Amino acid sequence: MSENIIDKKNSTKINFLKTLAEKTLYLDEFKENVILALTKKQVMSGIIYTEVIDAMKKEGTASIKMRRDVPLKDFNPYIMEAEKAGIQYTLVDALDMKGDIVLVVVSKEAIDNENREVIVEDEEEKFRKVGLSEEYPKHLGEKLCSKHYKMLSEKMPSYEGKFEELNLLDRLLGKSCPICKKEKEKD
Repeated sequence: MSENIIDKKNSTKINFLKTLAEKTLYLDEFKENVILALTKKQVMSGIIYTEVIDAMKKEGTASIKMRRDVPLKDFNPYIMEAEKAGIQYTLVDALDMKGDIVLVVVSKEAIDNENREVIVEDEEEKFRKVGLSEEYPKHLGEKLCSKHYKMLSEKMPSYEGKFEELNLLDRLLGKSCPICKKEKEKD
């Protein structure tokens, strides 16, 4: 009988410590309250993750939290979107934070799926997986040559609207495809 009480006590203590450790990973939030998270590498890459912006616009979003040890300029696109969406944003001191997560989108209510992945997949990795250059996400909103635009349309049609195709006028004005430029630089 006393062994059960000790085991129960130790089990409770271990669960409590796990919960505290989890909070240090997710900027003082429980994982079940985190909708999405970005790593330091992702935020500092300069690529704006549309998944985060979309999550901020959803009804159940409470706030975003950002680690203070990352330059504020890297968070600017997300701060501006948070202001547009009317959600609160907070800077968190990183003194007791562990791990590489520097931005979390926080839900008003707990999400009931422990096994879900909250860290957003790297944009470069998405393109690499389908056989496209990892330069694409670095040039969102820019114009691409016919070859690269067609490759994008075939392999990642959901990103088609995030690029435009170079037209004759663009070429006459001296504009060129940023993906072609990078490929030439590598050769």
